[in-house]
Amino acid sequence: METQKHQVLELEQLTPETFLIHLDRQNFSFKPGQYAILRNPETGEGREYSIYSSDQENRLSFLVREIKDGEFSRYLRHLKVGSQLAVEGPRGFFILDEKSLNGHPLLFIATGTGISPFHSFVQSYRNLNYQVLHGVHFADEAYGIAAFDPDRYLLCTSREEKGDYFGRVSYYLKAHKVDENSICYLCGNSDMIEEVTNILEGYGISPENIRTEVFF
Repeated sequence: METQKHQVLELEQLTPETFLIHLDRQNFSFKPGQYAILRNPETGEGREYSIYSSDQENRLSFLVREIKDGEFSRYLRHLKVGSQLAVEGPRGFFILDEKSLNGHPLLFIATGTGISPFHSFVQSYRNLNYQVLHGVHFADEAYGIAAFDPDRYLLCTSREEKGDYFGRVSYYLKAHKVDENSICYLCGNSDMIEEVTNILEGYGISPENIRTEVFF
């Protein structure tokens, strides 16, 4: 897998724990929904991150949450503009098929920074027939909300009543039936994906129409 060095253009703070790291794109080619491995070019240490930016931008962007005791996220947080970061990839198959690209009803379900591939989807493909459920703890964690059509985006907040729905995405889905013809894309932690998959299958959605990307 090809690895090349990219220059850090900007670190954009979103919340006290979460930031966007913007790199020069060079000739990096990817399909929206794929991920890359960011590496310290000196030590080789790295971690996988879904690509947040569209396939039409001149820069390459990643959404990062600084994790307590997470050495690599702290390393990224303290990179300086102009420094180098190694990028390996792209990798992954969490991409939209022709049916999804041609108007079929889509349901995007994300928790936390799992919104990244969906941000890339909607920024890259402007005519998708989608709905987004984004589960976070607090409303200020609605990362990239401006990229989504407000009529197609629903924020589920589990620790304050400032979103569109107070509770987890799984609670919302239990109370609101999903059309069995939907193609569902899930990205987030493994517990959410397992629980939501069971809910969707209970609504009659076939396993091949439930596509998943485990974020952490």
